[in-house]
Amino acid sequence: MNTIPATTSSTIIHAIIMDLTINGTVYTIANSAGPITYNGTTYLGLGHLLGMNEIQDDLKATTAQLQVSLSGIPKDPGEQGLGAYSSYVSLILNTPLKGSRIRIYRVFFNTQTRQLLEDSVSLRFSGYVSNYTITDSSDIDSRTETYTCVLNLTNILGIIERRIVGRRTNTTDQRYFYPTDTGMDRVNVISNTAFDFGKPYTGAGTGGGAGSNPFEYSQDTSGE
Repeated sequence: MNTIPATTSSTIIHAIIMDLTINGTVYTIANSAGPITYNGTTYLGLGHLLGMNEIQDDLKATTAQLQVSLSGIPKDPGEQGLGAYSSYVSLILNTPLKGSRIRIYRVFFNTQTRQLLEDSVSLRFSGYVSNYTITDSSDIDSRTETYTCVLNLTNILGIIERRIVGRRTNTTDQRYFYPTDTGMDRVNVISNTAFDFGKPYTGAGTGGGAGSNPFEYSQDTSGE
């Protein structure tokens, strides 16, 4: 647990930084006006992190959800970050993003020197990318288009709750583990068939005279 020292100032300066790990490559980003260096890592603050919804704090473990909005505008020619990708749109569309690890921190600065207070950095969210959307809008008057990348995040508890446990009783699942087995081929037909359990048997007898059918029975309705 990280204990943040109490501040004696009436104002604070803070920012959000995050690590997004995709295929072993770590992409760093901040919502500040300039770069932030923390633990030897530089977080680029050039306006690509547009915002995120409020982080929920709970006393017990819950399935926390979070949305982070990233700019789809291509990076400047001399801008660092994103590797060989020109924008977050190209990064998202050309990499297996779902399941990527993400950590979000809140950092504070000295109000006088504007230096990062490393003992006041706190981890605010740790989870994975569960889904994403790319939205675009057009301004007819200015003839411009804007793109926004929205990452849907969830913590590890949310992933565990959605995890499928056990086997499915269908042909596809059975053939995956046992390619030559046909034991589940008729499950779909049986599942859509109505069975009247407990209904008297009405089939033909097997011979031997009346009452020889073991499934036949009589019911006394005289009330005696």
